[in-house]
Amino acid sequence: VAIVLLMGGELISRYVLGLGTPPLSMADPEVESLFKPSQEVHRFGNRIAFNAYSMRSDAFSRTKDNPEEFRLLVLGDSVINGGAQTDQAELATQRLQADLAAALDRPVVVGNLSAGSWGPGNLLAYLKREGTFDADMVVLVVSSHDANDVPTFTPIIGINPAFPDRQPVLALQEAVTRYLPRYLPFLDRKPDTHNTQPSNSATNNDAIPAFLELIELIQGEGLPLIVIHHAEQSELSDGYELGHGAIVESLASLGLTPLETAPLFQQAIDAGRHPYRDNIHPNAAGQRLLAELIEEAVLLKQTEELRPETPAGATAP
Repeated sequence: VAIVLLMGGELISRYVLGLGTPPLSMADPEVESLFKPSQEVHRFGNRIAFNAYSMRSDAFSRTKDNPEEFRLLVLGDSVINGGAQTDQAELATQRLQADLAAALDRPVVVGNLSAGSWGPGNLLAYLKREGTFDADMVVLVVSSHDANDVPTFTPIIGINPAFPDRQPVLALQEAVTRYLPRYLPFLDRKPDTHNTQPSNSATNNDAIPAFLELIELIQGEGLPLIVIHHAEQSELSDGYELGHGAIVESLASLGLTPLETAPLFQQAIDAGRHPYRDNIHPNAAGQRLLAELIEEAVLLKQTEELRPETPAGATAP
């Protein structure tokens, strides 16, 4: 009976619940954590794949093979990463790659550089080490909590069940150790830091220096930059968290203004199309909205970059 129950639990966990094949992470002394490169798993019926640079993107070369190629680098955290609940094809970056290729009539590569719980400091450390991959343009997606999100380098990889560094022997093992404690809290002896951030009520804005340095690094490479602020669902009704003001002020000091997802997401909610999976993460519909917002901004930025400079004293067209 015990063997039959064990086998039944394993089959249900693996083939009904989709457990047993989590995306794997690894600790990094500079970035804090990365998804293991060159992995592809199927989980909850979704395809999750990471290329050789730990990006949730198709494989591409470090530098362009085709001079006609347009290369876009999208930076962020779990909002653009999508997590295991989002199929690769539903990611904003994957949709964007196809949509931009059609709009620009040229080959397009979109790199999705992201991971759950990343903040400006993680992105800065990655780009300092790896560079910008011959990108033509960069999109940075932030949320209010990013003003206070600094790497702690607390050892969690392979310790916290939310950050596995190897596949479990049994899918049932993952069900018991990672998910059962969520429904039986008395079993949860380890805090789940997956996709969690410092409290948005914090006012120290510790991550702003790294945020500014990240932007200066991108601009120092001569790359056009688009910054998008993604609102939590609660911010639509209760107003922006404190970190939003710090981010906007920091960008203003550099002559930048972020695009806001709040109007677009609120419009979708009003129309009966719910774009959130939880308080912050976009579902498939939200990823589609994010892709549309980025595409419009990229095409506009492309037009601005191609427009000839207006001579002094002349009137801009």
